[in-house]
Amino acid sequence: MDEMTLIPLVALLASTATAGDVPRSGYFGAGVNLEPLSLGPVQAFSGGRVAVGISLQAALQVDLGSRWAFRLPLEVGTGGSGDSTFSELGLTPGLLYRWRNDADQRWVPYLGAGLKLGAAGAGREFLGLPLVTTVQSLDFDFDDDDGDSDDPNFESRLGAFPEVWAGVEWHPNRWFSLNVQAAYTYVRVLGTSVHLLHERVGVRFSL
Repeated sequence: MDEMTLIPLVALLASTATAGDVPRSGYFGAGVNLEPLSLGPVQAFSGGRVAVGISLQAALQVDLGSRWAFRLPLEVGTGGSGDSTFSELGLTPGLLYRWRNDADQRWVPYLGAGLKLGAAGAGREFLGLPLVTTVQSLDFDFDDDDGDSDDPNFESRLGAFPEVWAGVEWHPNRWFSLNVQAAYTYVRVLGTSVHLLHERVGVRFSL
């Protein structure tokens, strides 16, 4: 093996060893992270219609290694006005991958995905459906499996909805950080697609 081939091979082995030596996150390297509050705007899109609201989240994140982590956020979001409204409530277990190469790395970007388990709903006007009149509202849709609320012009459902995450963590030290995140959720309500886009900033404490 000549010298020109040996040099990049040594460099690759050195970088792999360095990545393997990075401990889990947190002050004690335990990799347990708690986000008591994240908040920011959420936008809902359906058939050319847009509604804006607010999204709140709390999350537990546990390192599976120096780069992979299991994330469990609980979130609620609502917005819009009148019959053009939307809301969501869900628990989203998922995995994320962080580009993390140093225990004291200041900026840590990441990507991840999960499956939101919970409820989502939207007003019929927002879904592009005709509004239910007073006479029609006498039919309480007992045969409707979508879990409608008492409001005949608000359609809701229980289910599992795919969600993807992208963001960056800012670590001024090992025990505290800020998480700047964007998330996309896809929901179908009464056969109509609803796209939710969240942007949140949260505080995190790490052990």
